[in-house]
Amino acid sequence: MLPVEITVGTRGWRERLKQTFLITFPALLLCLALDFVGGGVLGKNFEMISKSYPLLLVILPGLSDLRGNVFGAMASRMTTALHLGKVRRILDREVTTNISMAIGSSKIPLIVLWIAGVLKLGFSYSTLIVLLIVIASALVIGFLLGYSTAFITIFPYRWGADPDMIAAPLITSVADVITIPTLVYLIFFYEDYPLLFYIFTAIMLVLFIVMLMKSNYNKEHLKAFKEVAAVLTILGIVEIFSGSTLESYSGLISKAIILSVMYPSILDSVGNFASIAAATTSTRLNLSGSDALKNREFYFDVGALILLTPLIGLFTNYIAIHVTRFIGYHGSLIWPFILSYPFLVLANIAIGVLVAYISHRFDIDPDNVAIPTVTTISDVMGTLFVVFLAKVMVGG
Repeated sequence: MLPVEITVGTRGWRERLKQTFLITFPALLLCLALDFVGGGVLGKNFEMISKSYPLLLVILPGLSDLRGNVFGAMASRMTTALHLGKVRRILDREVTTNISMAIGSSKIPLIVLWIAGVLKLGFSYSTLIVLLIVIASALVIGFLLGYSTAFITIFPYRWGADPDMIAAPLITSVADVITIPTLVYLIFFYEDYPLLFYIFTAIMLVLFIVMLMKSNYNKEHLKAFKEVAAVLTILGIVEIFSGSTLESYSGLISKAIILSVMYPSILDSVGNFASIAAATTSTRLNLSGSDALKNREFYFDVGALILLTPLIGLFTNYIAIHVTRFIGYHGSLIWPFILSYPFLVLANIAIGVLVAYISHRFDIDPDNVAIPTVTTISDVMGTLFVVFLAKVMVGG
């Protein structure tokens, strides 16, 4: 791709700081609010899931991250397409093609995660039901997230805001808030109305086929599909570690229920910071080449982002206290979390920038691989972080 001049990030430190606190900070707070919807559902049903559907705990981090990865990468591609004039409206055929590509590219890693869970816990009839639930939720969520991604990127761009600073975190948080409740309530749907559940799943498959027929794939789309599917499959294998760790320590975490409430928010917020860094790096690399990273405005963006980390950590713990009390458990400030959270985020921001740069150097489109890679790494590090906090709080 030929380097072109861009206007993104050409303002000074004060302007970038202002945009970060007026646009990115409210977006991240909204993400926290959305995450705690899923966190509240997970905390309330954590013991039931760990006992009756432990397979879901094995694949849950991968499922949540997969949706965020797929549509986070789509958001990154859409931002680049907007700058290049390839996308103008939500109903453009290019948007439909990207949505169908995003949904389709997630199927292989979904099967990989399910097989890994079966190998760990053993095959049973309930594992087949979990597979159907996962497929049905993937299609429903795919439709919702696909058009949400288009909306979250196109409209801020029209208003003069940088979509890279808000799109990736918002869409990954929407993915999290939808994923956990959808999985839990599809379980209830199956248990109460099994026949209707089968019909519903079949309808979702038909709608996806119709979307495929309306898509317009070219060589660029097929290349992106191969890159995304390959990366997601590899990352899905990596996510098996997160899921296995969560399932193995589920008993310990259930003793400090506030951590199960915070779990989606911790993973998502860390991934959000890393994905913002990766997305803005990817866009700069695609539009202006490696020299764009030598521009001081790039460091203004990253520096302003880092200043938000202590605030987001404090808000995460504060909101978790009230959500935990709302569902009937005790919650309080966790000082080891508050003090160490900024360092966890800082490490993942650095990884986000590095992954985007390395993929660009190896002629791999960072829009397709940077966000999925950094959010997966964030999930692994976040899961280990939660287990560490559980041991500090409970012991063992």
